[in-house]
Amino acid sequence: MIEATALAAHLDDVLQDATIPELPNHYRGKVRDNYDLPDGRRIVIATDRLSAFDRIIAAIPFKGQVLTQIARFWFDATRDICPNHIIEYPDPNVLVGRRLAIMPVEIVVRDYLTGTTGTSIWPMYRAGRREIYGIRLPEGLRENQ
Repeated sequence: MIEATALAAHLDDVLQDATIPELPNHYRGKVRDNYDLPDGRRIVIATDRLSAFDRIIAAIPFKGQVLTQIARFWFDATRDICPNHIIEYPDPNVLVGRRLAIMPVEIVVRDYLTGTTGTSIWPMYRAGRREIYGIRLPEGLRENQ
């Protein structure tokens, strides 16, 4: 774990923008900057931008590295189950992969009954639904339980 003093020393060393004018087809997401190369590769650079409720609210030192290394762990751990697009990791913030057709699916996993959006379980439960996404929930549950 990084010491608080080391983290504080890097507060001004955050990667907020990974725009590289020499690379083609730049797409800036909320947290990652992407480049689609003509040879079929995609470069994905995880920045230190912090996004909440679809807005960039801050930058946290090493956040991009942590995101990339967590993704690396799971891509490596599951590659024998499901092939993936990874070619290499040339930097702790960067992955290079094969460009693929995307499946537009987002999954949020929580270990408790919470949420604020129309697809979150707590608002549905509060409104009286007891079978949510095929799971039967008991009466009497409370928010964040």
